[in-house]
Amino acid sequence: MRKFATIALLGAGLLCLGRQTQGQAAAAPPAPPAPTDKAGYWSHTDLQSIWKDLTAKQVINKRVMEGGTYSLNIRIVRPQDPPLVHAKSVDLWVVTKGTATAVTGGKLANLKTRPNSDDTSGDSIVGGTEQALSAGDILFVPTGVPHGFKDLKGFEALLIRWDTK
Repeated sequence: MRKFATIALLGAGLLCLGRQTQGQAAAAPPAPPAPTDKAGYWSHTDLQSIWKDLTAKQVINKRVMEGGTYSLNIRIVRPQDPPLVHAKSVDLWVVTKGTATAVTGGKLANLKTRPNSDDTSGDSIVGGTEQALSAGDILFVPTGVPHGFKDLKGFEALLIRWDTK
């Protein structure tokens, strides 16, 4: 009888917990830490699987590796994403698929501070330089340089970011 009561209490507790968390989105697991004693490797198949998952879930970024002052991200760029300036970090974009036009330099129009980050954003870039991008291209964006993308056609890129300050 005591065993039955224990199981019944445990079951009731789990049922209550299930009802409390129903409808709440699960928090994304933290990115795996960058290896410190060996090389890191991500297969093309693994990366494509992440792309498909992001697209299906309509999530724009997946941090694949976290190194503290640097990270590796798979990033979906959307046409409505505002141009940015990073005050303390550098971006290195490695285009893996599709095409886009990068707009860099110049000044952000209607500057806005973004919460919880070192970024500022704007409605557009005034006086920037346009650069066509396609698979295999690399775009380096130093700290303090406005950057954004337009004319996206199947554009996919790895984003490697590191802190400079």
